[in-house]
Amino acid sequence: GRNFVDFCRIKVSGGQGGDGCVSFHREKLVAFGQPNGGNGGRGGNVIFETSTNETSLQHIPHTAAAPRGVHGKGSLMHGHAGKDLVIKIPMGTIIREVPSPEKEKDPEDEELLFQKSLELGEIEAKDREMSKRWVLYPRLANSLTTLPEGKVDYFEEAQAWVAEEDRIIEARRAAMSKKPLLLDVNEFTEDGTTFLVARGGGGGYGNPHFLTTQNRSPKYATRGREGQTRWLTLELKTIADAGLVGLPNAGKSTFLQAVSNAHPAIAPYPFTTLNPYIGTVDYADSYQVKVADIPGLIRGAHRNIGLGHSFLRHVERSKVLVYVIDIAAEFGVKRKIKGVDDWSSEEKYEEPLKNEQKDDETSPPKIQQQSQQDSEIVDEAYSQPFEDWKTLLDELEAYQPGLTRRPSMIIANKADVTEVAPKNLQLFQKLVHEEWSKRRVASESGPADNEIKIVPVSAKYKKNIVKVTSILREIVEEEKAKESAAIKRKEQREQQEEEEALAFKATRRNILSHSSSNSDKSEE
Repeated sequence: GRNFVDFCRIKVSGGQGGDGCVSFHREKLVAFGQPNGGNGGRGGNVIFETSTNETSLQHIPHTAAAPRGVHGKGSLMHGHAGKDLVIKIPMGTIIREVPSPEKEKDPEDEELLFQKSLELGEIEAKDREMSKRWVLYPRLANSLTTLPEGKVDYFEEAQAWVAEEDRIIEARRAAMSKKPLLLDVNEFTEDGTTFLVARGGGGGYGNPHFLTTQNRSPKYATRGREGQTRWLTLELKTIADAGLVGLPNAGKSTFLQAVSNAHPAIAPYPFTTLNPYIGTVDYADSYQVKVADIPGLIRGAHRNIGLGHSFLRHVERSKVLVYVIDIAAEFGVKRKIKGVDDWSSEEKYEEPLKNEQKDDETSPPKIQQQSQQDSEIVDEAYSQPFEDWKTLLDELEAYQPGLTRRPSMIIANKADVTEVAPKNLQLFQKLVHEEWSKRRVASESGPADNEIKIVPVSAKYKKNIVKVTSILREIVEEEKAKESAAIKRKEQREQQEEEEALAFKATRRNILSHSSSNSDKSEE
C-alpha cells in the first residue's frame, strides 16, 4: 500500500536556453574577420506521456526540470537543443495547474538588494546586472564607459531591441498563463499520447545576429531565456467499467479473485486492501469487462474519515457501481466493529458520551452491564445488510451528488452461511426495493430509473458467479452503447455547426462581391 500513490504535487520547469557566443573569424592573411559566434540551443521541454503500463504516481519526482540547451561556439557552431524530459503517467490521471507556493518579492527584500548594490558600487552592480542577460567580449565593458563623443552606441540600440523582444515574449507568456492548465487523461485518450506541460526557454543569439552595415564587429551576445515553470497537481482516478463498493471485509477482493485473474490481498480483518486493484473478466466470446476493487468505505468517508477521499476518488470513473454487501451478519442485531461502525458526526458522537457520564453515577456494576450486553435483544425488523447498503449510498451521494444515479447492482456475498443468510436476504430484498423506490421518487439526484438487481453469491466457493458476470455485462454494454450514441450526436452537431459557419461565410462573400460590382457599375 505504501508504494501506491494517487495524488502528488510537483514543480515542472523547462530547461534554460543556451548562451550565444561572441567570436570572430581568425585566419592567416585575413584581416578583420567576420563575427562567427553560434546561437545557443533551446532548453528541453517537460512532456507527459500516457502509458497503460503505469498504475501509480509513485515514480513521478516532486521536482522535474528539463536540461538546458548547449551554448553556442565559434565558427558558427550552434548549440543543440536540450533533451526533452518525458514523464510517463497512468491512464485516468487529472492534471491541474495550481498557484505557485513560492513567496513573492517583498519590498524589504528589494531594499536589501538596493543596499547591497550601493555597497558593491554603481559600476560593479551595473556590470553584474548586465551579465545576467548579455555575454560581453573581454574588455568591452570598459570600452562602453569610455565611448568617444560623436560615436554611435550600437550596444544601446541592441539592448533596446532585445528588451522589446523580451517584453513581447513575457506578454505572450502572461496571456497563456491566464488560463490554468487542466488535462484529463480519460478512457478516450490513446496510449502514448503526449502533453507539453512546460516549454523550454529560447537560446541566446550569437554576435552575428547583431551585425549591420554600420556595426561590422558586434562584441556582444545574449544569454538563453529561462524556461517555463509550473506547479501541478496530479490526481489518479482508476478507470474501470465497474467498481466494487462495500464496507471493509465484505468480500470485494474475494469476489474479484473469483471472477478474474487478479490476486489482491485477502485476510479475515478489515482494511486488507489499501489501494485499488483492477481485474479483467474474460467471456467466452473474447469480450472483456474491467472491474476495480475499491478499498472499503466506512461511515463518514465523505468527510475524509479513515482514508475516505483517497478511496472515493476511484469510484468516480466507474460506469457501473456494484455494491458488495455482507449478507451473513447476525440477524436482527446491530453490528459493533471498532473502526468500522463507530464513526459518526461530532454532534451525534458527543451526545452518547454525555449520556454515559450521567448514567455512570446510577449505573450497576460492570459485571451486571456485561451480562445485559450478552443478552442482545433481537429485532426482526432490523437488517444490518440494509444499513450497510444505506451507508454506502449516503457516503457516495455526500461525496459527489448524483453519483448514485449510475447503473447499479447488489451482490449479496457470503450467502453460503445457511444459518442467517436466507433470513437476512429476504428482509434485505424487501427493504432495498422500498428504499430504492423512495429515493427515485423523492429526489432528482437520487437513483436511476431502472430497478436494482440483487444477486446472492458465495465468492469464497464461486457459487452463482456466472449469473453476476452475465448481468454485469448487460449493464456495461448498455452504458457503452449510450456513450457511443452521445459521442455520435456530439460529432454530428459539431459538423452541422461547421457547415453552417462555412455557408454563412460563403453567403457573406457573395453579398460583398455583389455590392462591390454594383458600386463599380455606378462609378462607370
